[in-house]
Amino acid sequence: MKPDITLYEYGPSRSKQARWALLECELEFKAVGGLNILHSEELKKVNPMGKVPAMLIDGKPLFEAAAICTYLADLVPEKGLIAPSGTMERALHMQWVSFALTEMEAYLWSNARNTFVLPKEQRDKALFGQNIEAFLHAAKVLDKVMADSDYLINNRFSVTDILVGFTIGWGNGAGLLEELPNLQNYLERLKERPHCTL
Repeated sequence: MKPDITLYEYGPSRSKQARWALLECELEFKAVGGLNILHSEELKKVNPMGKVPAMLIDGKPLFEAAAICTYLADLVPEKGLIAPSGTMERALHMQWVSFALTEMEAYLWSNARNTFVLPKEQRDKALFGQNIEAFLHAAKVLDKVMADSDYLINNRFSVTDILVGFTIGWGNGAGLLEELPNLQNYLERLKERPHCTL
């Protein structure tokens, strides 16, 4: 039986990851989106923070892109988008997603919050340089990993690439991949996929 899925999304956000995963999984879904959905009472019933992506799956709320994409891939094991629980490949999925979120995306988000998210009087750009340096330190590690592989897990596209690829795309948009050719090539491979939302 197909799950009843509603995706709460807003275009230029992490909700691109959830949409891409849904499309790769070939799961039908309804979309609720737009700037007006952010922090709305409707959205807070699904994600108490009022942020996207958030999802209702058979009436049950789920939020945070990593949790959403991982769960969606588990719903359709025949698509081969994630390894089974208890395998080394599943641990590697968690490793690279955690790495991207903590060692890379956190620094991009800090700069973004202090560029256009927070009210002007609350913005603090004192750590911009340090944030960029921290992002690049991790990105260089990932660039070396991608020297010998097209994708992160077993050299095969997976939901891991959706989640990590978004962060790489964000860094590229900030002009931070100029000296990281393997990540640039990785990003181009992801963009060739027909459902890519980057």
